Amino acid sequence: MPKTISLLILALLGAAFLFAQVDDTPPPTIEDLQLQIQAMSDSLLQFREQEIYSEYGFRDTDKLEDVAAKLQIANIAQWKSYLEIEPENEVLDKMSLRKLGISPYRALLAQQYSIYGFTELSTLDELAAQKQLPIKKLRQFAGIETTDKSYDNHSLQALGKTTLDMVEFEETFNENRIGFGLSITAVGVLMVFSALAITALVISQLRHLNRKPKQADRNLVLDAKGNVIAQPHDMNSDVIAALIAALHLHKQSIEDQRRLLLTFRRAHSDQWRSSAVLNMPNRDILRTRR
Repeated sequence: MPKTISLLILALLGAAFLFAQVDDTPPPTIEDLQLQIQAMSDSLLQFREQEIYSEYGFRDTDKLEDVAAKLQIANIAQWKSYLEIEPENEVLDKMSLRKLGISPYRALLAQQYSIYGFTELSTLDELAAQKQLPIKKLRQFAGIETTDKSYDNHSLQALGKTTLDMVEFEETFNENRIGFGLSITAVGVLMVFSALAITALVISQLRHLNRKPKQADRNLVLDAKGNVIAQPHDMNSDVIAALIAALHLHKQSIEDQRRLLLTFRRAHSDQWRSSAVLNMPNRDILRTRR
């Protein structure tokens, strides 16, 4: 059915293109294009209504209750509400679709919506939001690339799918939903842990990249006589002489400070008081005279 409609559209477009090539008249205006599109839509609608008649066996001249019976409508009141007529008015059931201003195609769409909650004119985006299904899975169901977003606003009819095909796909997906969710969870956890492991490995290797350069030995070694035993390779004799002079002056200043401290901090001694223990010959002389 959808393939036939597509072929009919291509035939109409081809005829319009050939007519435009042969005729030298000016290009059509926007109003002309709108009229052509409306004519094509009417032709497609008539073709679809013929398919409905061949499949279900009713036309717009049939009564509403007869159409409900042929479409196997269980809840007629709900179906009538989708047709935007009074659900509780039984008089309408005896009227034909033409008198009610309802086309056979509209009656079929209302039947599909009352049963499935969507119609063959529902797009992939609408079905994904309504049924809580991944849009990539719906693209795969429609037979297109999972990354191609250009068909998301196409209806089931335009993609060659029926409402029954959609119902079967939804049931199959719901049966495998748990496994599909577990697989997505496992992939997500694996990706997170892999990213953490790679990050930890990179951070652990940064210490090798930022290693500090090894410092050369800058020590100057002298023996007891002041001769140089070891010295840095970039140190010349002038630097060595300056270092030895600095060390000598530093040592001399330390000795000067030590002498100064001994001078001012040594123990006080009174020579007159300690004269009893000193050898003073005058004292013996004086004692003899007495």
